[in-house]
Amino acid sequence: MKERAKKLNKKAVIRLVVMALLGVVAIYSAVTLISNYSDISRLKNSAAMVNAQYEKQVDDNEKVRAILNSKNKDEYIEQKAREKGYAKEGEIVFYNISSSK
Repeated sequence: MKERAKKLNKKAVIRLVVMALLGVVAIYSAVTLISNYSDISRLKNSAAMVNAQYEKQVDDNEKVRAILNSKNKDEYIEQKAREKGYAKEGEIVFYNISSSK
């Protein structure tokens, strides 16, 4: 009778250990799955932002190409140079330093 009780106790302990291991594996899998889902969601949002920036840059590039291929390219280049503070040779540039409140 004692041997049978020992076998039952060993089986119960083994069963308990296996169930505990399965529980730990299930919890680890769930945490990993949630973490991966979060990473995927974050990366999808990041990819959408980058794609939007890319599309905007492509549009801007097409506009600049169109201007540079047109007759007005010299005017465009001059405008962009003046925006950066450049002046033609012999020009005098004046800056308004008075406060405009």
